[in-house]
Amino acid sequence: MISAEETIAGLQDTLSLRRRVRSLVQLFGAGAVVVLLGTLWLTEDGLPARTHIGFAAVIIVGLLTIARAAQVLHRRGRLFARDRVIAGWIAVGSTVLLAIGLALAGRGPLGTPAVLLALVFLAVTHHTKKRWEKR
Repeated sequence: MISAEETIAGLQDTLSLRRRVRSLVQLFGAGAVVVLLGTLWLTEDGLPARTHIGFAAVIIVGLLTIARAAQVLHRRGRLFARDRVIAGWIAVGSTVLLAIGLALAGRGPLGTPAVLLALVFLAVTHHTKKRWEKR
């Protein structure tokens, strides 16, 4: 068991240099993607509707990534279980969004199976969560 003093010391711990650098790279990388794609989206005329949907999806994922990296840098502390759950939601949401985009675009053989696989994954995850809550 962890003592109360160790728990409090862990909560007051700051981010390591490695974690801060990783979060900064994530923040600036996602920012560059959002700015460049947003600029391309605004300056190009006559793009098809699927391209607009794809650009919007990538920009939304980029903004979520920026928000997550900014939150980690702002807190300067360890991630709690809730923070990790939110990061998982962002990852699953981004994957589902990409799979649905592929299916709607109708390009490539992986679109529809990826959507079905993502939906099966969400159903299994939901079922497992319900089973754990009953215990």
